[in-house]
Amino acid sequence: MRKKTWKKAMICSLAALMIVSVSGCSSKSGSKNTKETKKEEQAKETKKKVPDTEAQTSAVLSLSEVQTLNANDKDKKFKEYVSSDTNIVTVTEDGIVHAIKAGTAAVTYTDGSNQYTCNIKVKKRGMVYPVFTMMKGEHLDIQFSNKDSGLSWTSTDSSIASVNAKGKVIAKKVGTAVITGTNRENVVYQCNLTVNKKIKNIIYLTFDDGPNRYTTPKVLKILKQNNVKATFFELKPAKKDFDLTKRVLDEGHTLAMHGYQHKYDIIYRSEKTYHQNLDKLRNLFFKKFGVWCTLTRFPGGSSNTCSSYNPGIMTRLTKKLDGWGYHYFDWNVSSGDASRGTTPAQEMHNLKKETTKGHDSVVLMHDFYNNQPTLKSLDKYIKYAKKKGYTFMPLTASTAEVHHGVNN
Repeated sequence: MRKKTWKKAMICSLAALMIVSVSGCSSKSGSKNTKETKKEEQAKETKKKVPDTEAQTSAVLSLSEVQTLNANDKDKKFKEYVSSDTNIVTVTEDGIVHAIKAGTAAVTYTDGSNQYTCNIKVKKRGMVYPVFTMMKGEHLDIQFSNKDSGLSWTSTDSSIASVNAKGKVIAKKVGTAVITGTNRENVVYQCNLTVNKKIKNIIYLTFDDGPNRYTTPKVLKILKQNNVKATFFELKPAKKDFDLTKRVLDEGHTLAMHGYQHKYDIIYRSEKTYHQNLDKLRNLFFKKFGVWCTLTRFPGGSSNTCSSYNPGIMTRLTKKLDGWGYHYFDWNVSSGDASRGTTPAQEMHNLKKETTKGHDSVVLMHDFYNNQPTLKSLDKYIKYAKKKGYTFMPLTASTAEVHHGVNN
């Protein structure tokens, strides 16, 4: 009896151990399966949130550069691109951004479920005409402030505006066209071009030798009161007058260069000296105001004889200026305000006599200190010319240049 009882007890104990063992194995396996299931579910959730193509979050562009955001998005999962500031960056429905102005902007977009942001920085340097308006018959030489070169150029509509291998654009008829240049590294620059109808009988008011604390603000006030834009051929401003140069730009006038200095006995010593006189001022304007100036006027005009101490210098300079990236303007109407003894009445007489229809008028005036003849006749001249049917405009990089005959 005892043996049988002992055997039964042993069997029951073994059975209990087996049950516990099996139960323990089942518990560990179940725990492992639960963890794997959670990981799989998390992976599935992550896959839903993150698209196959990684979203672009930043970009740095040169001025006028175009770039496609999310270029690897072949399936076009990203859409609804929007720029936070179209004055700095524009963007198409396909995510092609165009750098319009130096600064920063954000482009937001979506994949249908999530929204993303790409922070874009536009550098000051690049192709200087991201957007440009010109008149039929004018031409524009594409300029760079970052010394890029060797680009291949195309126009979306050569019947409106053609472009040659050197980047010279010719406006042929009214309309819009996109001028595109691609460099050797496949960086693409773009100019959104508008061609308007040619206006007849234009007067281009130009002011030399400023800025000046007394005269320039008064000239700007008269121009603003008459809703007229003009061109200021400035010398190097004193630091205290930087605000005047900024005001010229802010009020929509063209900033042009007369030179870093005006001393005839220095600036016309050599081609190199004159070149430096321009570059130094352009670099200053670019650094301080972010404007790449291309328009200039020789002190004394291209017909001056005050440079005769260096025979032939003006002949050489006028031939080389274009290759240096500058366009020079003389004048075909002189106010005479720089001559001693000129009265406001005499200045008005000069202006009326020399302003004639049938061609555009580039008017020479000055905003040096206390130029009373111009300050007292400017408003009258503007009102007189408007009544006669003239239109006032500022010079631009595409305006047909007015040149004198060279005397040296």
